[in-house]
Amino acid sequence: MTLNNVEIIKKFFSSNEDKTLLINKVDEDVGCFYELLLKEISSVYQIKIDKLSESLYSSTSNDLFEDRRVLLANLTNSKQIDELSKNEHQKIIITDYKNFKKYQNKFLVINGYQYERDIIYFLKNIYNISDESLINYCLSLPYFTVSEATKYKVNKSGYITDAKSKGLDNFILEIRKDIFKLKKSQIDIKKLFSKIKSEVVYKKFNFLIY
Repeated sequence: MTLNNVEIIKKFFSSNEDKTLLINKVDEDVGCFYELLLKEISSVYQIKIDKLSESLYSSTSNDLFEDRRVLLANLTNSKQIDELSKNEHQKIIITDYKNFKKYQNKFLVINGYQYERDIIYFLKNIYNISDESLINYCLSLPYFTVSEATKYKVNKSGYITDAKSKGLDNFILEIRKDIFKLKKSQIDIKKLFSKIKSEVVYKKFNFLIY
């Protein structure tokens, strides 16, 4: 049985068995979602994530309490990925699709193109959120997923998405919902293209308003 990507991350943090987890970030928005997701899940296992630019690893830990740490790096250079993979510590490498394809049979991997499925799974199975409005909002703005889920759990009855989600942004959200439904069903390319075009036009108009 194939694990969902969220479960793959949990499996990675729950043991030292896999030394390298490689994630295809797709773009900056999706990459940001996965970084925040990593931070959220790692806290459950009381693991600290150190970014490559912030920490240099040696064979021994200088941490007074010997906290478990995992290294996080954003790399697209194959030579650097090869070099880092030799490090004995657990590490997470966020990279592009080209490197994902190259290393998918070598490391534990996550395909970021499945981010919509991961957002839905994260909200429904980790936060027990089934609010369709919130889910679709997060699908359209992946980097807000963790913060919106937290806001929802704190104040479910009074929750609203970002203040700008009313009015025109609500209209954009409805378009985004239609796009998501079209992707899940038998795809009508012309209809899908038309919806994506509409979303772009209204987003430009929205920018002029705000």
